[in-house]
Amino acid sequence: MRLNQKIKYYFYRSISAIVAMTIVASSFTLVGEASLLAKPLPQQQENRAASALNPPPPQGRQTSLVSSSNICPSNLSSVLDPIVNAPTFAKGKWGVLVQSLATGQTLYQHNAEQPLIPASNIKLLTTAAAVQNVPKLQPIDLEEWLRAISLVNRDSNNRQANRLLSQMGGVQAIKTAIAPLGVNPDTYKQVDGSGLSRSNRAEAMTFVNLLRGMSSTPENFIFYDSLSIAGLNGTLSNRLTDPFLQGRVHAKTGTLKGVRTLSGYLDNPNYGKMVFSIMVNQSGLSGKVMTNAIDEMVLDLAQVKNCG
Repeated sequence: MRLNQKIKYYFYRSISAIVAMTIVASSFTLVGEASLLAKPLPQQQENRAASALNPPPPQGRQTSLVSSSNICPSNLSSVLDPIVNAPTFAKGKWGVLVQSLATGQTLYQHNAEQPLIPASNIKLLTTAAAVQNVPKLQPIDLEEWLRAISLVNRDSNNRQANRLLSQMGGVQAIKTAIAPLGVNPDTYKQVDGSGLSRSNRAEAMTFVNLLRGMSSTPENFIFYDSLSIAGLNGTLSNRLTDPFLQGRVHAKTGTLKGVRTLSGYLDNPNYGKMVFSIMVNQSGLSGKVMTNAIDEMVLDLAQVKNCG
């Protein structure tokens, strides 16, 4: 790495860290996926909903024949298929893709090319484009720009997401910016920055390709650091708190009525880093059930081992 590149790297890192601390300190004032623009499900309905982690028979997940302590890439489908194929989700649609970040090997996929409502995962398209714009910025504008990216990815701030989309020049500008990352414009339809529109569509493949493409860019650390961290901050502060997951997942959540999504990176110490996108659409089903099913899948992924 040349000297000027090193200087830029540490400069961006320092600014990014300052921005992150500022956001954490003021997070209670942020408007994210709990925005007044989006109505939450009634609490009573949530309390009555069966958890996908412990659903009532006979509608819940079938017991897997594979122990969670012996999950290999070769038998991963036998662990995850019972979740997506559970009777609870008989009327739903899943889009799932999991790959090794290092090799690109597909570890699991289920309708990975099916367009679904992505909710706030659509924000990843805008922030990926915005991160690539960082080298063009003047130092005086850098802190505000990095703060905007973090607010959108980590805290899912809807107003900031729409504003960032506008500042980037709109949907067509986003398409142009992320196409070189390997994101086929035919695999998604973006109509807003926030993801509140139910007209947005994307495939699990869309987000995995985006995340893989971003991992090889010089500004990748800005993008990676802006995502929520499991059990620690942002929209994942109270999710994925299992020891296998806490601090090891950097991801973007997505929440609408009848929609739950999660796309990001998983640092599996026994296998290596994975890139994943998990989306489920099912009208009328409790959001808690969908969220728990996604979290259970991520927990299973965290226990995958190189089985030789």
